[in-house]
Amino acid sequence: MRRLVVLLLLLIPALAVADADEASSMRLSVKPMLCIIDKRTPLCELAFLVAWESDHDGYYCLFNDFREAPLRCWNDARDGQLDDERSVDQSFSYWMTGDDGDNRLAMVAVEVLRMDTDDRRRNRRTRHVWDIN
Repeated sequence: MRRLVVLLLLLIPALAVADADEASSMRLSVKPMLCIIDKRTPLCELAFLVAWESDHDGYYCLFNDFREAPLRCWNDARDGQLDDERSVDQSFSYWMTGDDGDNRLAMVAVEVLRMDTDDRRRNRRTRHVWDIN
């Protein structure tokens, strides 16, 4: 059952829409947008499909938190996609920029959740109300 829930969560796409006052409407999606790790699998090793679409042709670049340089740029384009294979152990973001490179037109966060918490309440034995031992 837990594997089914994890699989369903991995298949949910993320969708980020640019602010309404932007000159171009940018849509950015990332699949999967969630990875669950535990003691047995300390790294999330996935191929992320990053797709974007804009209402206007332009020069757009895709970035993430791991590098300062863009992953890829498109010139005179209105849409595009990229397969990005990653091994991660913490949450991170993808974002799109336009000509200026500083203004983020759209952003999507990829969450990495840990199942091996140090919360001692999870390790306690559950007892029945009438158990006095």
